[in-house]
Amino acid sequence: RAMAASAQTPSELYATLKAELQVLVLRKDALEAELANVVGALAAPGLGGLRGPLVDAEGYPRADVDVHSTRTLRNAHARNNTDHKALMGAIEVKMHAIYALPATARAPPAAATPAVTVAKSPAVSAGPADPPVRSASAMDVDDEAAFALVDEVMGGGPAEGSGLRVGDALLRFGEVSATTPEALSAVARAVGAAGGAEISIVVKRRGAGGTEEVFTLGLRPRRWEGRGLLGCHLSPLGVSALTQ
Repeated sequence: RAMAASAQTPSELYATLKAELQVLVLRKDALEAELANVVGALAAPGLGGLRGPLVDAEGYPRADVDVHSTRTLRNAHARNNTDHKALMGAIEVKMHAIYALPATARAPPAAATPAVTVAKSPAVSAGPADPPVRSASAMDVDDEAAFALVDEVMGGGPAEGSGLRVGDALLRFGEVSATTPEALSAVARAVGAAGGAEISIVVKRRGAGGTEEVFTLGLRPRRWEGRGLLGCHLSPLGVSALTQ
């Protein structure tokens, strides 16, 4: 296999690497969808959520919570997080290999550039004007990787007002992206430095038909009746958790 790869021209090697990358991106999208499904299942009545206590004040299992199902789902979430971290590492290696090739090998044909569809987002209560959205494909390897999953949006908070939803995959938070070292810590620093200014965030959202849309939202950190400055919780995709 190594000898065959070395005999390829740069353009052929680019096509091979891109095909392999597309497979990895498909697996990543499926894994992120599974993570979102688990988070949604944990939010159902009778379950303990991703971090809620499973015992009462006296140390006994909570009678109002299906402890076994909650633990099973939490374990699935932890396994998927570990798999996602490994998968993102493989994608990063593949991307480095692609961008190490000459620019002429990576130049796509002009006809290969897909059209971008712009539409209005669904109405979101207490939110600003509908944000722009474009259709996204799992095969579109130019899409950025998500680094966090929104697993809680608190009623009346800034996040809810911005249009953020549970299950949204966070692609960008200001200048923070999946390539930012310790991305969630960088999010916390960005929130602290915002000084009340609006932060542009980009999220990927899976629709009812299984299609993905990318939304650009404006989120303004501020003091409110609840905890934090955002009113949401970000579940990491491969890194430690952070509550905002």
